[in-house]
Amino acid sequence: MSVNFPKKYYIVLALLALVTAIVLYWGTSDILSQEKFARKQRLEIANRGVSEGLENAFKNYATLLSGLKSHIELTNIVPPEDFAKTYLENQTNDLNTNPPFCVSYVDTNHIFIYDFTMQETKSLQLAGKSIESIIGKSGIERMDTLITSSDFYVSNPTNLLEGRVGLPVGFGIVNNEGVSLGYISSVVELGPIMDDLYLGINIKDLVFKFQSNDGSYFDRTRAYNGQKVFAKEKDPQYYKNFDIHPEQFIASTFSFYNKKFIVSSAYKSSYKENTKIIIFSLALYVLILGFMLLLTVRYYIYKRKNRLIAAQKKRLTSLVETKNKFFSIIAHDLRSPLSSIINFLDVLNDEKIQNEETKAIMKSLECSSRNSIILIDNLLKWSKLQKGQIKYNPEEIDILSITKDQIKAHQQGLLNKSLNIRVESSFNSTIVGDKNMISTVIGNLISNAIKFSYENEIIVVELSKIDNNFTFSIEDTGTGISESDKSKLFNLKGFVAQEGAKKEKGSGLGLVLSFSLVKIHKGSLHIDSEIGKGTIVTFTLPLS
Repeated sequence: MSVNFPKKYYIVLALLALVTAIVLYWGTSDILSQEKFARKQRLEIANRGVSEGLENAFKNYATLLSGLKSHIELTNIVPPEDFAKTYLENQTNDLNTNPPFCVSYVDTNHIFIYDFTMQETKSLQLAGKSIESIIGKSGIERMDTLITSSDFYVSNPTNLLEGRVGLPVGFGIVNNEGVSLGYISSVVELGPIMDDLYLGINIKDLVFKFQSNDGSYFDRTRAYNGQKVFAKEKDPQYYKNFDIHPEQFIASTFSFYNKKFIVSSAYKSSYKENTKIIIFSLALYVLILGFMLLLTVRYYIYKRKNRLIAAQKKRLTSLVETKNKFFSIIAHDLRSPLSSIINFLDVLNDEKIQNEETKAIMKSLECSSRNSIILIDNLLKWSKLQKGQIKYNPEEIDILSITKDQIKAHQQGLLNKSLNIRVESSFNSTIVGDKNMISTVIGNLISNAIKFSYENEIIVVELSKIDNNFTFSIEDTGTGISESDKSKLFNLKGFVAQEGAKKEKGSGLGLVLSFSLVKIHKGSLHIDSEIGKGTIVTFTLPLS
C-alpha cells in the first residue's frame, strides 16, 4: 500500500533521523570512552595489586627474619646452624609463608661460618669460604658499613649460583658492648613470589616490569644488573620481550628498608576501538530509521481513521447512556406494579380462600413477584455499581440487627417452604461498613439459601470473630452446587443460573453483586458446596 505523506511528515521524519544520528554518535562515543577508561582502570587495579602483593611478600619475609633477629638480641649470641634452621622452619609454619632460599652467618672477616638452604637443592658448601667471591670488592666495602648496625638491609636482586633469582635481606649482629659479630645474610627466592602474584592477573593481556631504585631489573628467572646469569630458562613475561612504548607503562613505588622498588605495568597491545560497537551502532541506526518510518506510516493511517473511530465512539457512548437511562426507567416502572401486586396478594392471603388451586396460584404468583423485585433491585444496584454511582459510606453498624431485619424481610419466602432459620452469634460488637451494602449482601445470601433449600429444612446463620476478622456464614442442606459451576459463580459472562429446589428461576446476579460489595469492604466471599448435601456461603470483613 503506497502512502503519500503531507510535507510536514517528511520534515519531522528528517529531523528525527538527524536527532537519532546525533544521539547514537554521542552514545557510541561515550561507550568507547567508557571502555577505554575501564581498560585504564583495570590496568591500574592490576598494577596496584601486584605492587601491594610484592610489598606484602617482602614484609612477611622480614617478619620471619625478625624473630631470629630478636632471639639474637635477647641472648647476645649467634645461634648454631641447627638451631637457626629449626627456628626458621617453625616460624615459617606459624606465619604460613615461603621459607628463605638460603641463610648464612658471615663473620667480620666476611668468611661464611655456616650456610644452609631451606629449599630442595644441593648446598654449595660455602662454610669457611669468603663472600668476596660472590659479591666482589665493592660488595665487601658496602658490607663493612652495614655490619656496624643491627638494622635490616636489602641488596639488589641477584642471580644465584643455583640458577635462580633472589633478594638478599640481612642484618648486622652487634653485641651489648657494641662489638660487631658479623651479619646474617638470607636470600628470598623471587620466582615463587611472582608466580603467586601472576595467579590473579590476566598476564595474557598485561606485562609487568620490576626494578629497584638504582635501575636493576629482575623477573622470575634472573636479575638484569650486569651479573653473571646462571639460569637456563627465560621468563616469557619479561617486559622487553614485547614491543611496548615506555609511555604506555604506569608505575607504583614502595619502600623496603634501604631500597625502593618500582612495579610498572602495561598492556601488551595498544588500544583499538571496538569495531563491533561501531557496526552495532550503525545497524541500530538503520533499524531505528526503519522503525520510525513504520511508526510514521502507522500513525498517518491511524490519524486518517481516527475521525471515523471518534464519531463511532461518540455515537456508541450516546447509545449506552440512552440504554442505561431506559433500563433505569423500565426497572423503576416494573418495581412499582410488582410491589402493588405483592400488597394485593398479602390482602388476599388474609381472606379465607377454600379453593386449593387458587391458593397455589396465589402462592406461585407471590413468589414470582418477590423474586422479580429482588432481581430488579439487584439489577439497579449492579447498574449503579458499574457506573460508579454507588458510594461507600462506612459507619458503625449492628450486624446482628441487620441480619434479623433481613430474616424478617424474607419471612414470607421461609413460610412458603416451611423453612426455619437459626441464628448462632458469638459476635457481640459492631463493625465498620456501608449499611446498605451489607444489608444487600446478607439479603441476597438468605434469598439464595431459601431458593435452594428443600421444604421443612433448617437454615443456619452464624456470626463470629476469627482472629481480627468478622465472619458471616449461612448454611443450607439444599441442592448444592457442582464444582464446575462453582468456578463460574462470580463471572456473569460464564455463569449459568441454576434452578432452585422447587424449580425457582434466578439470574445469579445477586451472588455476583454480593461478591463485588464485599470486595469494596476489602473482604472476601467463599463458597463450599456439594451436590445433594447443601451449601455454606461465608464472607469475611476486616475489623481493623
